[in-house]
Amino acid sequence: MLYSHAPIWAQNLGISLYGLRWRHERLGGPFPDYVREFRRRESWPAGKFQQYLEAELRTCLGRAFSAVPYYQQAWSAAGFRASHFARFHMEELKHLPTTAKAALRRQPADFVSREVKNKQRLHRYDTSGTTGTPITTFCTSDGHRRFTAAREARSFGWAGTSLLQPRSMIGGRLVVPPGMVGPPFHRCNWAEQQIYFSAFHISPANVPHYVAALNHYRPEVFTGYAHSHYLLAKMMLAEGFSLDFTPAALVLGSEKLTAEMKTTLSEAFHARAYEEYGCVENCVLATECEHGRLHVSPDFGLLEIVDELGHAAPRGKIGRMLCTSLLNAAQPLVRYELGDLGAWSETPCPCGRNHLPVLQEIIGRLEDTVTGPDGRQLVRFHGLFVGLPHVLEGQVIQEARDRFIVRVVTSNDFSGRDEQQIHDRFTQRLGNVNLVLQRVSAIPRTERGKFRAVISKVPAL
Repeated sequence: MLYSHAPIWAQNLGISLYGLRWRHERLGGPFPDYVREFRRRESWPAGKFQQYLEAELRTCLGRAFSAVPYYQQAWSAAGFRASHFARFHMEELKHLPTTAKAALRRQPADFVSREVKNKQRLHRYDTSGTTGTPITTFCTSDGHRRFTAAREARSFGWAGTSLLQPRSMIGGRLVVPPGMVGPPFHRCNWAEQQIYFSAFHISPANVPHYVAALNHYRPEVFTGYAHSHYLLAKMMLAEGFSLDFTPAALVLGSEKLTAEMKTTLSEAFHARAYEEYGCVENCVLATECEHGRLHVSPDFGLLEIVDELGHAAPRGKIGRMLCTSLLNAAQPLVRYELGDLGAWSETPCPCGRNHLPVLQEIIGRLEDTVTGPDGRQLVRFHGLFVGLPHVLEGQVIQEARDRFIVRVVTSNDFSGRDEQQIHDRFTQRLGNVNLVLQRVSAIPRTERGKFRAVISKVPAL
């Protein structure tokens, strides 16, 4: 690959040229109009918003039935006809079959609308997915601008900043070639005023170079992987490094942003971290408001939370998350199994955006549920490491019902007492299990540089 062997100035130029095209793709054309529309709908009365959503849903389902091969076949087999969708109501959504993620992985082209494909240029995006299994998505430039407009209005707008401001990014692109071991560990996308940091080189030895680059470029907003920023923040505090400026905010996603992570990020960066939840399939968006509550944007995609029988889960109860995209006419997804677990809040939000429903929390992925020897299932197992200051990073791998590997990246002060605490916490949660603790210099990331706190190789019951 030419990029890997090019001098750094040439790599920056290449990234900037790519950024110029990417900026037009996401922020060009009617993008400002779409941002204004999302902002206007925030203040709509609930009844008007409901009418809007029902009209958008009817349009989405009608197009899917008439032009998307997968839904033509699945819904016809379930007894649905085109006339059903002309008068469809949101409460009827529960009667449609769910869409398995495996179906999209097997045949992504079967989810592409013939109507859109024949009239507009499609953009294809391939991702490894959280578990390394590829997912292919398609959208048009217009769809991409709508996705980005929602984030500008809700994710960045609620955080008091903007995608158009100078920003930093820690993400999964290999902007720093894998064989390069020395600084700098960032590259510049001048077209978007973006400094892109590697998620693969964060270590105590490299922290000074990350901090120096941030102090030099002084981005207004930090974006990207939540856990990568948290790890950098922990190392900054442990090594005594600080910024000489104050960013406006951090808007972070890809991994759960916990209360402990927010506290550490605030201490290190002197700015508030806002959580953003979405997915590569662009069928759901949840963003954090000024009161710290996570609101779903139904005008981006409708979200259902269902129990093990497929019925709507009561508020406060954990269930499977299903989403229906309203913005992607090129590849609509209806009642799509995200593979995530979540719960609706039992209380309204003081911010007053009551027509944007509130998530109590997003628990995690189904494949990251730990199953104990007696069959008990636990989520949020990454909480095992909360309150262990000498553990910089930890990962739990379940090999069998009663056998676990725990990998930890530690400070020099890690001791036998810390190790015993980890063993005790396992016993408290699961009873007697076989536990192997491994001290490592780094925990491997996925191909996209994401961190998985829990990996279970045991099928859930």
